Amino acid sequence: MTLKTLRYPGLRSVALAAMWLFPLTAYPQTTLTGAIQFSTNSTGTFSGGQVWNTLPLDGSCCYALWLAMNPDATSPVNGPSDAQAGIAIPLEVGNSYKYYIFAQPNTGFSFNGLNLFFDGNNSTPGISVFGAINSSNFRPNSSSTLMLQACCVAGSGSTSYSADGVIVVLTGYDFNTPATSPGDVCQAYAFTPAPGDVLSFFGSFTLQVYAAAALSLSQTSGSPGTKLTATGSGFAPAETVDIYAGHIGVTPLSTTTTDASGSFTVTPRVPSLPYGPIDFYAVGLSSGKVGVATLSVTPGLLMSPGTGAPGGTTTAHVLGFGASETVDVYWNNPRQLLGAATADAVGSGALTITIPATASPGINGVIGLDRPPRPSA
Repeated sequence: MTLKTLRYPGLRSVALAAMWLFPLTAYPQTTLTGAIQFSTNSTGTFSGGQVWNTLPLDGSCCYALWLAMNPDATSPVNGPSDAQAGIAIPLEVGNSYKYYIFAQPNTGFSFNGLNLFFDGNNSTPGISVFGAINSSNFRPNSSSTLMLQACCVAGSGSTSYSADGVIVVLTGYDFNTPATSPGDVCQAYAFTPAPGDVLSFFGSFTLQVYAAAALSLSQTSGSPGTKLTATGSGFAPAETVDIYAGHIGVTPLSTTTTDASGSFTVTPRVPSLPYGPIDFYAVGLSSGKVGVATLSVTPGLLMSPGTGAPGGTTTAHVLGFGASETVDVYWNNPRQLLGAATADAVGSGALTITIPATASPGINGVIGLDRPPRPSA
């Protein structure tokens, strides 16, 4: 019998005789004008816990979020009064920016979200991510999140922001309890006017700013293992380009060389990733340009081997589910539970199953459902 998987639903330089009379043309840039972070659940949805932001506050809904240029916070970006919480930080192409963040204590929550706002748009986040407290792993957040004024809004579902030929990529983010130091942030610093001499929750985020190229994917969604066609343009001719999924700097999915027009086409497969949006990046190694495209990772279920006799065994591989989710595996007809697989940090897992004695000859379906049901395959 055959087992069938069922799926459900440029800059110019000029000679200046008197440089003090003529301002130099600025590098392409955008401006970081707001940041807010907050407690979330394991899927990134705002949990109703404490909120910190860089909007001047009236004290009614949020705490101030303090940024500094160094880990001991002796070079603060904003503050020390709530009225000075606002930020307007120019971000220039070719530069990397790391900001250390400090906030008042938060208890009872294991996940934290970060939204960044650009160019004065305080309602729509340009970058939205979430991750576990005391971890440097983060993911794009498309769940119900917060605008800078702490009202609910949908997350951007992206780790990058693009405007006017500039792409800002969030390349690092973590948030830590006072008892868990990553080794480069001072725990004992507390901004005035924080009440008392208390340890701060702390962390950092890092932004890398690139000139924009273009990247597109042949489809907007797919489960791990799906073959994609990735097309890029706007890079330098005969340039080496690395393709990444999730984070720039990990092992590339693919490496290619552009043609004489600065374009390329490659066919990578979706790697093992958990359910939800993920950003793909194409990085030009000589031009320093970046292209970005987003894929929605969907669940899949594969059988190995794909054939077997009643009473025999096979392995169900679940892919693209939520990290650490429990996935119930069912024989479809007649419907019966065969067991449960636990997904790992990238949403994958495996379960050895026994083919039911009542299985009919021919094609039979096997279904994977998470608890509670959200994605299915």
